[in-house]
Amino acid sequence: MAYRMNEVTFKKNAKRMQTIPGFLMNDQPFTCPYCGSKCEEIASFYHTNAKSLIEKCLNDECGFTCYEQEDEYFFRLWKMI
Repeated sequence: MAYRMNEVTFKKNAKRMQTIPGFLMNDQPFTCPYCGSKCEEIASFYHTNAKSLIEKCLNDECGFTCYEQEDEYFFRLWKMI
């Protein structure tokens, strides 16, 4: 059985997503915009309508966390949505 999020939980999680910076995905591996280190994917929502990934910097001194999201223009261009 699939997990369904109720409206209160959805709003709470949506608010949390807005507190971390977001970037558009590209064809290159994501690197930290602050220190330049590689980032690792700590959560994937690519299989959902959100089409996003949560990334964390591998540099222990930095620890920057953000999310990557597909560009909606790309989807519209190729008639994917």
